[in-house]
Formats: sequence, C-alpha cells, structure tokens
Amino acid sequence: MDPRKMMGFESPGDQKVPVTVRDWSAMKLALWRSKTGWEIAKREAESILSGCTHVEGCPASEDETRPCLPDIYKKTDQADGETDDEYAARPSVCIQTGCSDRELRMSALVVLNAARMFAPVDARRLSGEPYFAPSREGFSEVLSELGAAQVELEMLRTALRDAGVPIPSPSAELTALLTERAPQQFEESPQ
Repeated sequence: MDPRKMMGFESPGDQKVPVTVRDWSAMKLALWRSKTGWEIAKREAESILSGCTHVEGCPASEDETRPCLPDIYKKTDQADGETDDEYAARPSVCIQTGCSDRELRMSALVVLNAARMFAPVDARRLSGEPYFAPSREGFSEVLSELGAAQVELEMLRTALRDAGVPIPSPSAELTALLTERAPQQFEESPQ
C-alpha cells in the first residue's frame, strides 16, 4: 500500500481532469442559470404558500410540514329495506369542510422542496469573471461554420430559383422588418 494513500493525503477522487476554459465557462454558466431558476421557483412557491387559505384550526397554517385538513364525508345510516348496492350508490354527505387550497398547497410544497434540495449551493455569475479572448482555433472554427452556413444558404437559394420561387434580397427583407417594427425611426429614401 502507498503510505500517502493510507494517511489520507491522496484519494482516488482527487484526480484532476483537463477541461477547456470554454467548456468550464459553459458549465459555470449552466450552474448559475440552474441556481437562478431554482431561486425563482422557490420564491414563487413561497408566495403561493403564503396566499393559501386555511380553515380555522388547520395545523398547516403554522407548520409547513403538517398536512391541511381534508373534507370529511360520511354516509348516513342504511335505511330499512335498502339494499347494499343502493346504499353504496348513495352519495356521501360532507360533514366537515377542509382547506380550500389544499391541493394547490401540496403542489407548491413539492416545488419548494425540490428548489431547496436541487439548487446548487454556490454559483457565481460569469459577468464578474475575467474575459479571455477566444483562441485562434476557436475563432477559426466559428468562421468556418459561418462560411459553411453561407454555402448552404446559397444552395437553398439556387434550389428556390430553379423551382421558380422569387427570392427577395436580404437588405430589402431587413429594411422591411426594421420599418415594420419602428416606422418612426426610418424614412423611405427616394429611388
């Protein structure tokens, strides 16, 4: 046995794995988004719980771990000459009404407990982290993807032209879109 392992200086879980900075930043961003999402879910579930109405004497009004009081139904006694099938078909009568928001409260508690359980403990926003310019390889990869997208776009335009479909120019589409969204900012120039 290795004495360093026996003394606890090294453990099998301490191995380091190389991860690119881009992937590490993406993982941190996903963790931060998860934390933010769970905080929103927790806040909304708590607001739903605070708005739930309880009947007088409901133990859940003071303790969220206690269940709300349900409606209690009971059948009246079986009448003389009434068959068991007739008695079973007769509806029960509500003798005590429970909390009206009981089901809503239980659903909100499920969301609240999931938010408490699954939210990451520590997640920092990436805007506070230092910025590193992309590597030459990463930049070249993005440019090659853009070039491939342009080639695919031209192939689609050629297929549309061959099918006899008129293709408007991109600048006309962009101008129409911008003037449609904010007509007061753009004036049409005489052609």
